[in-house]
Amino acid sequence: MLKSSTQIPAANALAEKILGSLASAGITADPTQGELIRILSESVGSKAPHKRRGVYIYGPPGRGKTVITNSLVAHLPEALTKRFHFHEFFHHLNSPKNRAPGQTLGAIFIQGLERELSEIDVLIFDEFHCTEPGDAMFMGKLVKYCEQHDIQLVTTSNYEPEKLLDDDSFHHLVKPIIGSIRSDFEVYELDHEFDYRLLSTSLQATPEGYRRGSLTLLPQSAPTICGDEWIKIGYDQIGPVELRDGTIWISFDQICRTRRNTADYLELASRFSCWHVTQIPSSETMPMDEERRLANLIDVFYDKDIEVHLYAEDDLSKLGHMLHATEKARLASRLAQLNRHHDVERTTASR
Repeated sequence: MLKSSTQIPAANALAEKILGSLASAGITADPTQGELIRILSESVGSKAPHKRRGVYIYGPPGRGKTVITNSLVAHLPEALTKRFHFHEFFHHLNSPKNRAPGQTLGAIFIQGLERELSEIDVLIFDEFHCTEPGDAMFMGKLVKYCEQHDIQLVTTSNYEPEKLLDDDSFHHLVKPIIGSIRSDFEVYELDHEFDYRLLSTSLQATPEGYRRGSLTLLPQSAPTICGDEWIKIGYDQIGPVELRDGTIWISFDQICRTRRNTADYLELASRFSCWHVTQIPSSETMPMDEERRLANLIDVFYDKDIEVHLYAEDDLSKLGHMLHATEKARLASRLAQLNRHHDVERTTASR
């Protein structure tokens, strides 16, 4: 929850609308949030008095980036605005269903941009960041396409522009993108005192989606999955799992100790509305590859607002100990929103 006794004067009609939306949800912008609202209202949209090519918003988790961009989107013309999660967008563009025989990856991507971004004025991306060279290539094409077609790009990220690809071996690939963002975008760091998500984990009287989820501490002898179903993903299959009414019970071994990636998690998340991930080992001794897969899985659940119940040997407080500090902070923020239980018996009959 965003709260402050400081009232922020509205710079124009769009700022008034954003502040009004927040107020109706019981939210009062703090000073840094108010400044961001002013920047967005003056920079974004066809009627913006100081229109920019884009706005790059970054900062630690829980500072209000998402709730403010939610309000911004709600008050921009729907037909002229699109919003995507960054990695989900690229997964969608490169999906095999969008490919023609013999078509190059570059052609697929450009055609995808033309298809998805046709006739829009504003494009909003959540979690703008690349983790590998391929991401950097696509990001560069995206930024250039938006420039050529006069599309404003609004991004949220946990990373400042210079950390978009924080890998010395490949950082040169994003330097032109960083230069473009720094010269042509409004860049704003949203970081004021608190991760609001950690102040309270029960902001809604009746939590929905991800916030209905839980983290249950179980002994190592916790019951195993009783199902016998197998699910296909790409050319592979996972099982046996337990499926019931849109709910899946799956073990940590099956989902995080196999060669799964973010694209797989996005695909699987679209199939089931409620997840139970069992037998998660101690976060203190979890190998880095497994830790990263679990972190990616939690990110997907959060971004897609999917109810998830985790059954773990510990409270996952050490999860992220081998990851980048920003990734660790994001994980802590998202895990803090799950309800906590201890030694809750789980049996087939109770389900």
